[in-house]
Amino acid sequence: MRSQLVKSILVAATAVALLTTGWLCHAAEKMSERELIRDPDFRRGFTVLQPEPGKRVPYGIVRGHETTAVPVWDLDQWSSKHPLALTAAEALADGSLCYSNLAKTVTLGAAGSERGDLGMAVRASAEYGSRARKSGEPWVHLLVEQNIANPPSLAELSAACLHVEARLMASEKRSTPDYSPGLHAAQFQIFFSVQNLNRQSPGYGKYLWFGIPIYDDRHRVVPSHKARDTGGTSMFIYTPSGDVFSAKSAHDREWITIDKDLLPLMREGLEYAWRRDFLKESQALADYRIAGMNIGWELPGTFDVDLEIRRLSLRASCVNSNPHSP
Repeated sequence: MRSQLVKSILVAATAVALLTTGWLCHAAEKMSERELIRDPDFRRGFTVLQPEPGKRVPYGIVRGHETTAVPVWDLDQWSSKHPLALTAAEALADGSLCYSNLAKTVTLGAAGSERGDLGMAVRASAEYGSRARKSGEPWVHLLVEQNIANPPSLAELSAACLHVEARLMASEKRSTPDYSPGLHAAQFQIFFSVQNLNRQSPGYGKYLWFGIPIYDDRHRVVPSHKARDTGGTSMFIYTPSGDVFSAKSAHDREWITIDKDLLPLMREGLEYAWRRDFLKESQALADYRIAGMNIGWELPGTFDVDLEIRRLSLRASCVNSNPHSP
């Protein structure tokens, strides 16, 4: 399932500074390597968006630990009846920061604490009330997202190594008489948009949704999903099964680690989409770049959920000498 996210994911012009997190795929080449994700530990806070799906309408900022820094992440709360208020964060005993209301909690872990860098909790029971969502109705999201600044093309890349650790803290189904597992689920995912950013290409702007499944209440091992997005964008979704990324299941409520080179999987996803008549305007890898990402919950079902992530990184290794070329 995907959100009704229809805004274009175009690349910012600012360069990304090199980071030294040390989280690398063993197969990555060590030349021309840089971090693609800005503020991967969520220190700067978020630009908060109005809950109407498909529109980027900021209404304020919630601050992180770096209180004067400009946020690079958006906080999306599509279809929520309870958008976050722009209040000061609650400071927890360990120094973490917490923003919360009746329906959601966003926690920014303090350096050195046992929490994740980012915690995202949703109480869908407060969103849906006494009845489950009906077919065709929108569903609740809590996502963070950003554009990738000045990404290299897939033709330039020799590796794109994702590292992330995740821990499910809670997932409780609030049963209603109209519950159906085909309609009502709780899913936590990471999605990257692999987008044609060649302005001379007839396919400019079109993209592939590439997914990494972290949790699905219906499956210990999340199955693959390869289909057109019916949630609003009409782009193709390519999500490999969960065991491609980790041998562990988030259902066990322990930290799971993903350390995976995404490049061959993204190329595989494009080829799969091309065979099914998507993105056929261009089949040149040089036209496609990792343009943006989002992380978080999609809740078509009435579940109260909580999950933490930490040590997020996407390190790009390039085969040419200029990984910042447009």
